Amino acid sequence: MKKQKNTHKKDKKTRILLILIGVLVSLILILVLGGNLYIDSLLNRTIRSRKLSNEDALVSQEVLDQVKNHRIVNIALFGSDNARKAQWNDYEMERSDATKIVSLDFDSKKIKITSVQRDTLIWIPEPYNDYDKLNHAHWRGGPELAVKMLNYNFDLDITQYVGFSFEALETLVDLIGGIDLVLPEGLLSQMMYDQGAREENGVYHLNGAQITYYCRIRETDDDFHRMDRQNDIILKILEKLVKKNVFELMEIVDEMLPYVETNLTNNEIKNDITSLLSFDLKHIDQFQIPSKGMDSIEKVIEYNGFSPIYMMENYEDLAKELHWNIYEDESYQPSSTIVQLEKNIQNQFGGS
Repeated sequence: MKKQKNTHKKDKKTRILLILIGVLVSLILILVLGGNLYIDSLLNRTIRSRKLSNEDALVSQEVLDQVKNHRIVNIALFGSDNARKAQWNDYEMERSDATKIVSLDFDSKKIKITSVQRDTLIWIPEPYNDYDKLNHAHWRGGPELAVKMLNYNFDLDITQYVGFSFEALETLVDLIGGIDLVLPEGLLSQMMYDQGAREENGVYHLNGAQITYYCRIRETDDDFHRMDRQNDIILKILEKLVKKNVFELMEIVDEMLPYVETNLTNNEIKNDITSLLSFDLKHIDQFQIPSKGMDSIEKVIEYNGFSPIYMMENYEDLAKELHWNIYEDESYQPSSTIVQLEKNIQNQFGGS
């Protein structure tokens, strides 16, 4: 009889334990699903465009065959001239004042950012089908045509992109409390002083509007230095973001998403963010194409009424250099498309 009572007590404890475990598991599932739904509700505030297949984005099989052994995802990043929130599908397209390639290297757990010179002479594919300066691809056909242009002219495999207006940059900088910069004496610091920035102990504290102005200055040097300034600001923004707690980050995300257009799905965004937790976010490699800056320019031309447009010395070398930066592939051979592009540009624009 005593043995039966003990057995009954054990069974009762087991049932209680199972019930408690079931309740805990249910709570965890509710929290996970609820959090997932909340994140989805935030991400749904972005402006979405259609997914691009390799065929849509003009990704060639030649390129895919050469990069297939690398676990790297390339995402195009476009900063638009547009002052309003990103609504590129609703009105005339804007030039991409900044064009960058963000490479997520899942093998080395690193992020690489490659800036592409905006005034480079390139071929803009269909439906435009003509030569032009690089940042006009976005103007001629929005982010989708700009993605096709990058793949065609640089042997890339991009099908995903993120676009934002410069108002987004201004808003983000204000949300993180501004950015501190040490500026050299001279025209640059004078221009920022004229924008209301003030120096204290050698440091200028800049708000969103001032940072946006700083990122777009060309008068003090050239576009290659401006690309460096833009990348420096990206790193400083990341430095401040990683110090925020989860709740602060969610507030910032909530404010920023309406300024963003992307063709990434919610699951792709969440998977990328989860993966980035294991990346070295304190060391982001930065490159610019071409790396030699103004020394890479063979000639400055005017075409279709636009100037300056920079014809580069060697377009095959640009593709090789870019693949070395992103894939660390010294033996990369440009595709037949790039080889033909080089010939066509030399035939039409070469010579004195």
